[in-house]
Amino acid sequence: MLINTSQVLPRLVAFTALGLSLLASSALMAGCHASAAPDAGFLEHPEVLKEDEKLPFDAVWFKEGVDLRKYKKVYVAPVDTSHLLQLDWWDKANIAPGDQDSQAKELGEVFRNEVKQQFTDDDQNHYTLVDAPDDDTLIVELAIVEVVPTKVWLNAIGYALLGALDQGMTAFEGRFKDGKTKEVIAEFKDRESGQFDIVSLADFQWNRHSRHTIEVWGDQLEEVCYEPPGTAISEMSTVTLRPW
Repeated sequence: MLINTSQVLPRLVAFTALGLSLLASSALMAGCHASAAPDAGFLEHPEVLKEDEKLPFDAVWFKEGVDLRKYKKVYVAPVDTSHLLQLDWWDKANIAPGDQDSQAKELGEVFRNEVKQQFTDDDQNHYTLVDAPDDDTLIVELAIVEVVPTKVWLNAIGYALLGALDQGMTAFEGRFKDGKTKEVIAEFKDRESGQFDIVSLADFQWNRHSRHTIEVWGDQLEEVCYEPPGTAISEMSTVTLRPW
């Protein structure tokens, strides 16, 4: 039986475009603000965390009356990567190098260095970054708990017609401790998809969106430490015009 390609090809193209359009719509609706991640086990009291519209994280808890500005030093501990959430088959459908464990370790180093750099470069010169905590130190402990690399292959398929269809996802948990008592005085967690863009080189790199998310988290964590309790701090935008 002969197949009339003049009829089949247009339908195939239309079907493919429809499928890509649905994927794009899903990505746009999800935006940058991914749903909150389940408890990964790093936090000591995850049950007390709740959403605070003034803070840019999914859920937070601060000890009543705590003011982080009383500390004069800050210590940023090595980032924990031993509490990774299990990925489903779709999250694993990427061509990023290594597994989630190796990816988290790589991003953990980036995260720690980013937070340390934020405190080093600050204009207010309030905190002194130290290599070991003492009684006057605010201890910052962080954990990368999820890494879903950008699906470069999916973006390569959809870019010509619809732009990026996937920007990956990253999640972290964190806490602040008092250097003298080692008491936990704050806990928080956040999960973000990469920012939606029209054209960006980050769509073709497995971890560039995650790195940008980490840069934003570093800036937000510094701002939380500097601002008076109750100050509103901006969330990461769902859209970017960055070309990289």
